[in-house]
Amino acid sequence: APSLWSSATFLTKCSISSISSSSSGSHVEQAQEQRQLTTKIQRMSLSSMPTRSSNDDNVLVMPPNLKIDPRAVSSPFYGLDRVEVDDDVDNDVEDDEEEEVERVLYRLEEGSEELSLPRAIPLPDRLTVPVYSFSERAKEDVEEEEVGGLEVGTFFLAADVFGMDPIRVDLLQRCVVYQRNKKRGKRNAGAITKTIGQVSGSGKKVRQQKGSGSARAGHSRPAHWRGGAKAHGPKGKIQDYTTKLNKKVRKLALQHALSQKLLEGNLIVVDQMSLDTHKTNVLAKTLQQLGDIGGKDGTTAYLLDDAQDNNADDDDDDNSSTNEMTSIGGVNINVKVASGNLFQIKLDNQRMVNVYDILKHEKLVLSLNSITALEKRLA
Repeated sequence: APSLWSSATFLTKCSISSISSSSSGSHVEQAQEQRQLTTKIQRMSLSSMPTRSSNDDNVLVMPPNLKIDPRAVSSPFYGLDRVEVDDDVDNDVEDDEEEEVERVLYRLEEGSEELSLPRAIPLPDRLTVPVYSFSERAKEDVEEEEVGGLEVGTFFLAADVFGMDPIRVDLLQRCVVYQRNKKRGKRNAGAITKTIGQVSGSGKKVRQQKGSGSARAGHSRPAHWRGGAKAHGPKGKIQDYTTKLNKKVRKLALQHALSQKLLEGNLIVVDQMSLDTHKTNVLAKTLQQLGDIGGKDGTTAYLLDDAQDNNADDDDDDNSSTNEMTSIGGVNINVKVASGNLFQIKLDNQRMVNVYDILKHEKLVLSLNSITALEKRLA
């Protein structure tokens, strides 16, 4: 390409010099002849340049300005086979590293199953989720199956609670900041520390300015000395770290957090969250089989339930001895006791659900009772 353009420029200069040297003809005719000759030379040079065409529709050209590694998962060329370019077309063109850009071709074919990426299920099909059995996994006679087995049915989630699209990340961030500031709370007004002027001690210079080899010191009450003042301590005023966030915004952020877990595929629905024993080992095996939760290499989970005692309204004296409390704080007693030593999970009633804990834990496990209560409260 550089040689062709240089020859075209040389011919153009020669034609201009020949036209300017001729004394016959007007200046208008000379300008017209010059433009016609220049256009003709440029068309000849462009027509002689080789072009690269591909009749294969399954070949995708990687743009030269795309600065991304094709081996990255986020790359659109991830998993595609690279096609070798024939060099026969480039034989007539001189190599120029500054102007010539290497074109990389990839074949658009279905990759292997290992390279296939999981895709989010579109709405409204995403709202239909399977329901797994929680108590059946704790029984000893149930054999270990694959993660996510023992499906007992399906459940259709409410679109106005679990079907928010697109996800408002700004609302999630505002709600997390609000919760952390509220947890920090207020500092007591009685907290006060002494400044340099209030700490007892002399203002006499401790030692000479130079010659002792030690750091210079003007008095014995600096903040970095023992018995000195406190730097930037409380001044006796109420320091309030809490911020305000409207109730409707917090409600909307909770809806987006629940929808995000469903979009990720990290929402697990169980029939009921109850156990016949309070043993931690039983609950650990149940969660491990349910969704690879806990354990040494397992994920974290946030468990929500809305358990209630069935015999709470019985006032008969005859049945008072048989009444047993099965739940405390809206969760099953056995599950609460068993989860005490499992530090990768957190168990709460649905009334205590919050955006911070949903985003902090990877999995979200909901019982049918908690889903019903959440949809009734947030819809």
